[in-house]
Amino acid sequence: MSRRKNDAALFESGKSRVPFVAGIAFLVVGFVFCRTLSVNGSETADASLIAQAASKPVRTPVRQEAAHTSESQPEIPPSVILQPHAQIKPSPPAQQNAPVRQHAVSPPQNNFLQPLQNFFAPHHQPPARPQHNIQQQNTPAFSHTIMVPQPPVQPVSATRPLVKPEQQKGTSIPLVDETGKPVTPSAVVTQNGKFYFLGPKHLWVMEWTEATATEPRHAYLKKCHPPAAIDKIPVQEFNNMISVAPRKSLVILSKAGDLFEYFTETGAWHQYRANVWLTGSPDPDYVDLAFNGKDIILIDPERNEIWVCPPNSKYLSPYFREVMPWQVRRGDHYVGDGIGIAYDGLTYILRKSGTLTKYSGNSRANVRQMKFPYRAPGRARLRPSRLITAAGAPVYIVERENNRVLCIDKKTGQTSHFVFSRSADLRGLAPIKDGFAIVNGDTLVTRKFDTADAPAAELHPRRIDHRLEGIGIPVPGGCLPSHLGVFPGARRLYRYGIHAGVDFFNGAGNRVVMGTPALAAESGKITRLDRNFKDMDAATFNRVMSQCAREHNTSDHNEDLFRGCQVWIDHGNRMVTRYAHLDKINNGLKENAFVTRGEKIGYIGVSGTGQNLPGRAKYPHLHFEIWLDGHYVGYGLTPGETLGLYEDIFGTGR
Repeated sequence: MSRRKNDAALFESGKSRVPFVAGIAFLVVGFVFCRTLSVNGSETADASLIAQAASKPVRTPVRQEAAHTSESQPEIPPSVILQPHAQIKPSPPAQQNAPVRQHAVSPPQNNFLQPLQNFFAPHHQPPARPQHNIQQQNTPAFSHTIMVPQPPVQPVSATRPLVKPEQQKGTSIPLVDETGKPVTPSAVVTQNGKFYFLGPKHLWVMEWTEATATEPRHAYLKKCHPPAAIDKIPVQEFNNMISVAPRKSLVILSKAGDLFEYFTETGAWHQYRANVWLTGSPDPDYVDLAFNGKDIILIDPERNEIWVCPPNSKYLSPYFREVMPWQVRRGDHYVGDGIGIAYDGLTYILRKSGTLTKYSGNSRANVRQMKFPYRAPGRARLRPSRLITAAGAPVYIVERENNRVLCIDKKTGQTSHFVFSRSADLRGLAPIKDGFAIVNGDTLVTRKFDTADAPAAELHPRRIDHRLEGIGIPVPGGCLPSHLGVFPGARRLYRYGIHAGVDFFNGAGNRVVMGTPALAAESGKITRLDRNFKDMDAATFNRVMSQCAREHNTSDHNEDLFRGCQVWIDHGNRMVTRYAHLDKINNGLKENAFVTRGEKIGYIGVSGTGQNLPGRAKYPHLHFEIWLDGHYVGYGLTPGETLGLYEDIFGTGR
């Protein structure tokens, strides 16, 4: 009884220990429960990270650091320095006001092409490689370069599709004209912070639109096209151009051998030099040009010469004593296989085999040849098409058929390469700070030195137009000629015109004499058959030649006369082949009839050449043209590019 009273008294007095014990128990249970939640949450987070890592590439420490800093400060707009080479003086740099922390990647401070920044920002740029990785990738350590800070890289979403490696390299901007139509230039140069682009008969300068409420600024190509004639010289198909900074001009070489000059500040066009018939046979054939600080220099494989051309001068001075290519002996200089020329204090010659030669001096008295060895990465056969360099810049070789650019250090010969996709169409190139900009079809692509591909990277040879696949050589057992002067795009100075086909002469693996059969290169329908052809007599031939000289041009009518007896075959899909200078036509053929590949269509002769006149019957050959979409194959291409394309067409390129 007394015990119950004591327990009741304790309970009623509030001094019972039950609440205290219950509180302790509640805390213990809560601690255990929270600990369990913490452990489970950690495991869940780890599982999420593993799943995320399995669905996207593992980021390097550089990428992780950039992603971390972007969370703690304002995002810096991605940018790529797209500047002409340091030889060109920049305009005052734009002021940069964005705050930068220690680990943040800051934009370049000397970008005088500021409007190009956002356009050349990649959607997904690979992380910058450490310096030791650059050397492992065989990238030249150019002494003149400054490593450009890379823009901050945004984290890759687990659901975002990955881009193929060949599409990740470089940044690009679309090339469109003032109406928004895509433009596919053949060459690009820089001058005073602007980019200029060349087409077969066109010139553009890159400009920018004004931003609106709905549309941001974007680049477009403003036309600076030449008139039909400049100082009474007709403008024919352009070949290549260079920047002449001291004259504030661009000098453009046409395939007819004429030189024109466009002054970038005034927009005026003038004649630099009209091509004239001053030398003996063969006519000079200028395939490329460069600027030596004072004059234009021209490489001429046909006469085995490098010419120095002052402004407005009719006459040229040679680098070497005159030795024709077939007369070269041991100790003579030889540039008969040259396809490109560049200058930076020394003269560089690119040969069609891919080898390079340097020359010091610029006249017969002091010119000296020097070796320039280099070794391209990989084992692919070199397919050079263009040569570009500048003072303080590396040597660049564009390989259009290999879809590759070689970058060669001038001091060491150390070479890296930049591989492009199979669908690329690489044309002109301009050196920029820490890399280059190259025309790729209707885009301008920039690549930095630190984006060079591994030495063992697989090349992706360029695809040719499917209509050209399977075409045969129209001479029995024939092969391609060996020199550029008989390919499409070569000058024809005797008539002030441009060659539109390939000439198959006797020799160099071909057996061509009067009466050798001409064969259909592909099956198709005959649309022209000159069965009752009558060639020009001496009076007509001389009259036509005089008219060409007077007009400094070959009209379509006169060119047709020069082709002589012809057969044309339509193969469908806007593809036509022409067979010219025939002696006579196969009697079994009729117009509008169908022929098969390899069928005899006529016999080779000299009609239309003037060689069939009394006492002149010599040099029989077949003039063979391929036309696609209204232009001869080779139109708009340099001689090196044309050679590479024809090698691919006839199966000797790979």
